[in-house]
Amino acid sequence: MCCAATLLFSLAGLFLLRPWVRKHVGDTAEHNDLVSYFLGVSGVIYGILLGLVAAGVWSNFQTLSGQVDNEATITAAIYNDMATYPPAARQRYQQELKAYVKSVIDQDWPAHHRGQVPQQSSAVLRKFKNDFLAFVPPDTRSQIVHQQAINQLNELLLAHRLRLRGDQDNLPNLLWWVLILGAAINVAISWFFVADDRTHQVALTCLIALLLGSLLFLTAAIDNPFRGGFSVDASAFESVLYEMTHY
Repeated sequence: MCCAATLLFSLAGLFLLRPWVRKHVGDTAEHNDLVSYFLGVSGVIYGILLGLVAAGVWSNFQTLSGQVDNEATITAAIYNDMATYPPAARQRYQQELKAYVKSVIDQDWPAHHRGQVPQQSSAVLRKFKNDFLAFVPPDTRSQIVHQQAINQLNELLLAHRLRLRGDQDNLPNLLWWVLILGAAINVAISWFFVADDRTHQVALTCLIALLLGSLLFLTAAIDNPFRGGFSVDASAFESVLYEMTHY
């Protein structure tokens, strides 16, 4: 859609403006030099802006991916620590952690794909926290292990919160309007070139439009880390669930 929109916009403007430009241009060489200068300046400014934005959204994408992996890793670590607990408590806590992982996979991720902030897993994790903090260790060794598990639980709560908020750190609408306007300006400047061979001019204009459209698409795809084909998936939690089920 991004490429098609920029392509249609560039071709429509070119065919509408080309007759007027050719009619009012006297010295073609001097005119094209002037247009080249303005296109070069505009392209540099827009390239710097787009590069900074792309670097920012890519950094956010990588950070969110790392947070998801960290959340899954902490969950697996707490699950393994339950092995030292009394059988009744161990079974209850491990089942609650397994229910949390299933909720993340089956409920949270579909909500992420819809651009919503999921709430289901938060309730499951909150129930596990309340039950876990109510546990009274029977001896000193168990107290040490339990305290370490509580510290890991606090890290899990933080990682969980960061994941829920991570999908909300999108580019503001104002910045998107600036990016779209900048792309439109660069395409519009190319309309003022005067070329005797219309086929070559159309081809070059289309290439510029496709380049800008693909860059806008890439920025939009990375700016929505949980949506689309290029997104952060739940594979880390699926791996943890597999270990919980088979080991």
